[in-house]
Amino acid sequence: MNVRGIVLLSVLVALLGRVEAGEKGEEIYRKLCAECHGPKGEGVAGKVDDPLHGKLSLVALAGRIERTMPDGAPEKCVGEDAKAVADFIYHAFYSPVARMRDNPPRQSLARLTVPQFRTSIADLIAGFRGNAGDLPGKERGLSGNYFGRRGFRGDKEAAGKDIFKRVDPSVQFDFGPGQPALPEGVVFPAADEFSIRWDGGLLAPTTGEYEFIVKTRNGVMLWVNDQEENGQLIDGMVSGNNEPRELSGHRFLLAGRVYPIRLDFFKFKEASAAVSLWWKAPDGVLEPVPDRVLLPQWTRESLIVTAPFPADDRSAGYERGTSVSREWFEAVTAAAVEAAGYVSSHLDALARVKREDAPNAREEKVRAFAGEFMARAWRCQLGDEERNKMLQEAMPAGSTLETAIKRVVVRTVSSPRFLYPKATEPEGNWGVASRLALTLWDSLPDQRLRDAAAKGKLSTPQEVNKEAWRMLYDARARAKLNGFFEHWLELDRAAQISKDQKHFPEFSPAVLSDLRTSLDLFLDDTVWGESSDYRQLLLADGLFLNPRLAAIYGAPAPASGGFERIVLPGQGRAGVVTHPYLLSSFAYHDNTSPVHRGVFLTRHIVGMSLKPPPEAIKFEDSRFDPKLTMREKVTELTRSKSCQGCHSTINPLGFSLENFDAIGRWRTQEKNKPIVATGEFIDSA
Repeated sequence: MNVRGIVLLSVLVALLGRVEAGEKGEEIYRKLCAECHGPKGEGVAGKVDDPLHGKLSLVALAGRIERTMPDGAPEKCVGEDAKAVADFIYHAFYSPVARMRDNPPRQSLARLTVPQFRTSIADLIAGFRGNAGDLPGKERGLSGNYFGRRGFRGDKEAAGKDIFKRVDPSVQFDFGPGQPALPEGVVFPAADEFSIRWDGGLLAPTTGEYEFIVKTRNGVMLWVNDQEENGQLIDGMVSGNNEPRELSGHRFLLAGRVYPIRLDFFKFKEASAAVSLWWKAPDGVLEPVPDRVLLPQWTRESLIVTAPFPADDRSAGYERGTSVSREWFEAVTAAAVEAAGYVSSHLDALARVKREDAPNAREEKVRAFAGEFMARAWRCQLGDEERNKMLQEAMPAGSTLETAIKRVVVRTVSSPRFLYPKATEPEGNWGVASRLALTLWDSLPDQRLRDAAAKGKLSTPQEVNKEAWRMLYDARARAKLNGFFEHWLELDRAAQISKDQKHFPEFSPAVLSDLRTSLDLFLDDTVWGESSDYRQLLLADGLFLNPRLAAIYGAPAPASGGFERIVLPGQGRAGVVTHPYLLSSFAYHDNTSPVHRGVFLTRHIVGMSLKPPPEAIKFEDSRFDPKLTMREKVTELTRSKSCQGCHSTINPLGFSLENFDAIGRWRTQEKNKPIVATGEFIDSA
């Protein structure tokens, strides 16, 4: 027999063996597995709800079946039987190839998600005033303008000698009965009269509702993302009795943008003066507004539409714009009307109309603005004929410019060309620009990206790479990546951490806020620092600590008094996995939780899926011998075969973090016993 015949015979033998194994595997599956998993691995309600799909290799799948299946009696399917049933499952419906064969993907339309819609509206309008996402400089704080009179003015006769300006890192002042510290040569006429105006920018680190609080004895006014004189967030100009008081207001802000902020404060014929600016960020705690988010440079306000939207579908993890309902259409309409009202009231500024412009010149500029507005919203370049047709329909003769522009805005942002960017994506360079902006910013192309598309400079990988790198150094790209970390690390659950004060008297809302800052600084330094290395997300052995955290976590206090990166030798720190913010989150109020920590590590670090437990078992500490360690308690609780199907994976990972207590401090003993943080982890390889 020649070589070709030998090869052909070998293939036939292998195929026959595969058919025989497949038949045997199918028989075993029907007998032992189908009752819980369904005839085609689709799942059975009340038993195993999730379909039998995954990404394990055939060898790994066989190993998993041998160790864990059938549930509660894995000894019934081992050796060649486990391999046979794995082969059947893998090729019948488990593997991605099998699922693709049996269920070809449907092409579905995807609209903008709610965050993408809000972001795109904000950037669409901000784009007519400059780049919305420029990274701020390194200087932090607010510009403080100090005046020797209450009306934010100086004494005319003093010729400017009772006025001065400086950058204050934050607004936390108690002047008592006296005056602010005055620079040399500046004199305030009276100790009981002066005024201060702090202004600049506020960088929102996350998207959501912010509460701003001003604590003072005196008269104050606060503006946040609003330049209108009568649009203040807090109006406390009438003080009354010089008694301490707190005034508050709320603003919804989008992450990755700088918003104007201004605080007016004055003292007049009063015994004492004090003022401090606080906030409560989304999922945060009440704290002084930190200097890291305050900028001395002035900026313009952004339109953040406030219309309530129904929640996006998050069943697959991230938000998806796949559901369309009547409520969603109503929200889009309400948001479009809101945007139209804003554009109409700011029309002259957006269209760059000057006071001296003649009526015809004003109308010409407004029509040009309307055409550009549509082109930017639709992520394309409109030809003259198409633009004129659109304007003729939206701006009929006889209507006022203000009414016409409202119609333009509503029609533009309610159009499928705005709401469905992938389905209506333009061809060529403009399509590349649209995808880049949506991928990196959740938004629209900015002017530089539009210019590149118009010049055909997004046609090669090198040109696209150049623009992508430029776009990464934009606050909006950082905000989007922060959203990834929020999702990956389940940071939303950590905001509600509370600890038993009997066991952890040093843990407080202030400490929790410091820990979140510490984690944010670590992520920012690891991703965006000069020595950026993604591997350090899981390998870094240091923490960003301030004096308060250093005292808790066994480190020398930073000399600067602020946050500094400090290496903690001998503590086994490993990046985000051992950051105290997460360790505190995945723990009980009075003790560690190897199960919670193990589940997090299994799903989010190792990347393995877990099925829901067959029954919920509450951990009741009082049921165990008080001399047992947490490891011993969890081992006893999950000893049964029905539990070990998942806990053989969960427990070893969770036990590996037992050297860290419920607030993430390093320890070597529990219950006067040495901590055992080792175990056997089977990775299914």
